[in-house]
Amino acid sequence: MRMQFVARASFQRATVNEWGMEDVSTITTYFHSPSVIVTEGNPIDLQTIVHHFNERVDGFSRNGSGYTLARIDTLSAHFVKYRPLGAGSYCPTPVWLKGRHAVVEVKNLRDDKCFLWSVLAHLYPAKNNPDRLYHYTKYENTLTTTRLQFPLAVKDIVTFEKLNPTIAIHCIAADENKKHSQFYI
Repeated sequence: MRMQFVARASFQRATVNEWGMEDVSTITTYFHSPSVIVTEGNPIDLQTIVHHFNERVDGFSRNGSGYTLARIDTLSAHFVKYRPLGAGSYCPTPVWLKGRHAVVEVKNLRDDKCFLWSVLAHLYPAKNNPDRLYHYTKYENTLTTTRLQFPLAVKDIVTFEKLNPTIAIHCIAADENKKHSQFYI
């Protein structure tokens, strides 16, 4: 399971209103903890989460705004099912998604470079039969892949982007039950 805490906080500072009388200005801000994966072997670390919130509050107060924390209005925990993306070779696109003509399914049956071929299919779209690998092999050396191993692990996408700074990758996973795509970060 993946979880994240969100806090709504009220900050106040003393002000002088338009009639010269002392007044209090209040603003509401939102802070969130980093999203963390929680399992039996990796329980929630509340001390780290509290430390993160304290740093955020201190940072907000220190920026010269003059506001100080008055109260925490709400603290909520958000939970989502954790479904890690995996890497590998060719796997068929689900029929319901294939019918939408929204993806190119490059058939690389003899290697583990599906990530590479999918990027090249986007950069160099084929006019006919875009699923055929031969359209993209001639462009393989246009991308920098030094120090990368294929199949490319999801954690290595950041390295790929650093090696190829004009390319940004967004991972999308299909939800078979809901028949739509969802973003997983």
